[in-house]
Amino acid sequence: MLFHKSLYISDRIRSALTKIGIAKFQDFMNYSTGKLVSRPSKRHVRTLFLDVGGQKKKYFLKQAGAQSFRVVLKDWRRFKVSRSDTARELLLLKLFDGEGIPVMTPVAWGDCRMFGWSVGSFLLVEEVIGREFVDVYRMATLRSRRRLMWVHGELMGTLHHKEIESKVHPRDLICVSEDYSTFRTCLVVIDRERGRTHPVTLSIKERGEMLAEIWVKGAFTLGQGEKSEILSFLSGYISASGLNKAMYGELVHCVLWRAVNILERDQRFRSLRQSFKDMYGKL
Repeated sequence: MLFHKSLYISDRIRSALTKIGIAKFQDFMNYSTGKLVSRPSKRHVRTLFLDVGGQKKKYFLKQAGAQSFRVVLKDWRRFKVSRSDTARELLLLKLFDGEGIPVMTPVAWGDCRMFGWSVGSFLLVEEVIGREFVDVYRMATLRSRRRLMWVHGELMGTLHHKEIESKVHPRDLICVSEDYSTFRTCLVVIDRERGRTHPVTLSIKERGEMLAEIWVKGAFTLGQGEKSEILSFLSGYISASGLNKAMYGELVHCVLWRAVNILERDQRFRSLRQSFKDMYGKL
């Protein structure tokens, strides 16, 4: 088809949306009343409040414009169906949920396509009630921070064991409980915009590189932390990773190699170079 528009709205919020004048695809795309909470470099994310069953609930509306023609052309050359940001995120949320990984709940979405090229899409998700992982970590004792790092590592180990290629950064997590016995009791994953939408076999090198990027980039949001915290993160990862003991050393080597490479080559992390060397140089 030359032109196609798709729209889904969960029955449990349909009437609440209608009451505030949202019923069609373009209503979602034109919505500008809610507070803009996204960064300027990202697609627009606005807050939206609905009265559902007599209870006021908060939602986040992600609005995306036309896909980059460069991305579409790249997909066409590979004989691949080009997906919108919304379609990709929905597939990733479904992949996570299907494997028992707690994720945010989508309640409405839509996509408008011309010649297979997405020219606009949206995703409405229900707010995850809790506190941001970053805020919880910053206020926690060292003992609690170690445990938070452990469950974060356990989450990543579980994802990779289930062959889900994904980098879940601290800012992508909401703490919904103080029960840190396992990530399933305390964490919910939000914002799944990147990663493969189907299971893939991950090498030790690929696993290590992803863990290193989470570690180094996390220093900007969490702070550098203590050596015991990265050890807790790796311990949690290994507990759920499905790797045998012979692979542990190789994994740690890959993590350290990639971390050093990032610090040396990426100028954004220049300020962290010496402090990382002082703290982790003999890890």
